[in-house]
Amino acid sequence: MNWQISQIEISSFKAFKYIHLDLGDSSLLTLDGPNGYGKTSIFDAIELLLTGQIKRIHDLFSTLMTKNKTNYDDNLFWNTRSGTKDLSIKIEFVDGARKLVLARYAPAKTFSTKTNNRADKFKHFKLYELPDFSSSDYSTNNARDNQYLEEVFGVNFRENFSFLNYLEQGQNRLLHTRVDERKDALGNLFNISDIATEVESCKSILTKLTKFIGDDERKVDEENLKKECSLLRDMIQADLGSIEFKKLSTIEVGPGWDHENPFPTYSVEVHRLYIDTVQKISTLVPMKATIHNRIHNEAIETDIEKNKESFRSLVQFGVDLFKLTELENTKKELDQLEKANSIIKRGANVITLEEAQSLPGWSVGRLEWFEEKIKERNNLQIKNTTNDNVAAELTHLKKQLIEEHAKLYPNDQRCPLCDKDWTTHNLMLNAVDERARKISESLSADGKTLVTLITSMTEELATIDIHVQSLIVTHSIAFNRALHEELIKIKVRLPAIIQLAEELKYKGIQTKDTFSDNDEVIAERLERLSASLRARKIVETEALPDDWKAVINTAFKELQDFYAIDLQDLKNKKQYIAIKANEAQSARLQKCLEDLRKIERENEAALRAKDKFSRLRTTLEKAEQSYANQTISEIELIFHIYSGRLIQNYQRGLGLFIESKEGKQLRFLTAEKSDHDAVMSMSSGQVSALSLAFFLSLNKVYARVPLILIDDPSQSLDEVNVASLTDLLRCELKHCQLIVSSHEEDISSYMRYRFTRAGLSTISLNMQRLSKEVS
Repeated sequence: MNWQISQIEISSFKAFKYIHLDLGDSSLLTLDGPNGYGKTSIFDAIELLLTGQIKRIHDLFSTLMTKNKTNYDDNLFWNTRSGTKDLSIKIEFVDGARKLVLARYAPAKTFSTKTNNRADKFKHFKLYELPDFSSSDYSTNNARDNQYLEEVFGVNFRENFSFLNYLEQGQNRLLHTRVDERKDALGNLFNISDIATEVESCKSILTKLTKFIGDDERKVDEENLKKECSLLRDMIQADLGSIEFKKLSTIEVGPGWDHENPFPTYSVEVHRLYIDTVQKISTLVPMKATIHNRIHNEAIETDIEKNKESFRSLVQFGVDLFKLTELENTKKELDQLEKANSIIKRGANVITLEEAQSLPGWSVGRLEWFEEKIKERNNLQIKNTTNDNVAAELTHLKKQLIEEHAKLYPNDQRCPLCDKDWTTHNLMLNAVDERARKISESLSADGKTLVTLITSMTEELATIDIHVQSLIVTHSIAFNRALHEELIKIKVRLPAIIQLAEELKYKGIQTKDTFSDNDEVIAERLERLSASLRARKIVETEALPDDWKAVINTAFKELQDFYAIDLQDLKNKKQYIAIKANEAQSARLQKCLEDLRKIERENEAALRAKDKFSRLRTTLEKAEQSYANQTISEIELIFHIYSGRLIQNYQRGLGLFIESKEGKQLRFLTAEKSDHDAVMSMSSGQVSALSLAFFLSLNKVYARVPLILIDDPSQSLDEVNVASLTDLLRCELKHCQLIVSSHEEDISSYMRYRFTRAGLSTISLNMQRLSKEVS
């Protein structure tokens, strides 16, 4: 294939807002101009399109930047000076009449995602094949993956691009790689990558086989199986006869020792546990009476502990436990009497018909009379003026006050209204009456009538009040407030406590105590009750094992089921377990022997496989060395010629050689014998010439695409080296399209002159001038 570049268009990439390069069918393109005007950016754009990455920047990022940071605000490749335009690189290739337009494209919105701005991330630069160079149809139909480049330009084209088609500015990085790593770096070029992969696979498999054979856990398993086989052989007994299976346990999921097949897999520990459990049950069978007594005694203690609070309430209230209903009725009557007392105290001036009707103790016909008086009072109150009402009320209040004062202080001479000392109590009463008379005289006729009416009503209420107070005293004597409050607190639990009292009475335990709120008295009563209950215990004559209850509960659902077991059943169970254990031991022995044979077979197979893979690895390594030697020999003569022409007079002889060290290394040698690599004894200019010679030798022998990109080859070369390079390019590699950059105008002109003299077309692009034109 003879694909060559005819046009390049770059938009919003690195230094360029937009640039278009028309190469036509030229054999040599020189990119001229000072540093900083985008010569290297042109090479970066071509490399990004053809390989999907810029290797130089990728390697620099891993060297200079931290690994952990993922988000970057700016993108190294996106030119934003012309606004937020999409990034695109477009190249047209021609091969005779055939044309191929490839492009890399990334929309501007891609760079708003900060993770896409890491300089070593290139996956968002998508590859497209366009129908023509003027097209911008970056649709899914035109999208291609990087593997498409391999289909167009050949297998491993992207991996070998930096070795065969592009020499970066400065020197070939391969020369500064360790001599035993150079061959691995050129693995794809030498077509030994597949062999190297197979060798690594062999190494990995051999490592796994070695680890498998020497695995400590497998060795321990093997040793344990051998010991177990020996132990089982000693344990297996002769024919033990047969016993029919009989289930003894009654719980839903029976214990293992009571299964028809107690040993799915034999275990010495399980066998011992089964025998111990059956023996424990056998020990308990003769102690059934003692167990019965223990259960009875524990039930009493459980009952005492469980009902502790109820027992406390029971002894606190005693025979008063049943008085809650009676007390609540008394409390209800007292509340009604207190309400009546409150109504009476409010006085005849404000009492209503409903309130009067609710009062107890009316004599025959007096309630009807009082109701009529309330109606008359209401009518008079409506007729009277506000002052009359106030005066009438004051008269009533004075009278009521004097009556109450007389009850408390019957001989007091001081006025309860103004605190004046009247010398004697009678003089004080006379003074109050005189004052009341004067107020009454000042009232109107209706007001006087109202005062008289209220006075008669108050006298009637006084009779009712005497009756109410008498009832309050009677009921208060019968009402035990403390008892009532305590009964209310246990009202929810009261039915259960009463039930408990009935049960105790049935057992012959009852109390005649009455209610007490004294804690010491209650504690003493509670202790007496507990002692009465404990007196019902049965004396135990035998000591039971500590785990007797657990032994029974793990096998029997009810205690009666245990009582039904006899010793002969348990003896038969032991014999049955022994028979089944013998059968399981035989089966386990066979399983152990099979597992042991399996481990031995696996070890033997692993040793055979290890031997085969060791021989395969040796064969592959020899083949790799042989092929590497053969491959190196293909470029050795050309490299010797090219290095001699480029380096010219070298103090250690004309031309360099390549040594492979049995295919394990790649070392450059001078004519003089030395154990050191030639690079170590060269100046920077000579190393640059060596780099060019090796690069061009590889291109001459292996390149499938006739394209050579060299970024500023004259940077470290003198005039003689440049002249030799120019002649080598135009004579040996004239079939290739060359793109060369230089910051020295005279060198660029010289190269174009020599190519033109050889009948090859050339073109020169001044990057400084182009940058001014597009800006």
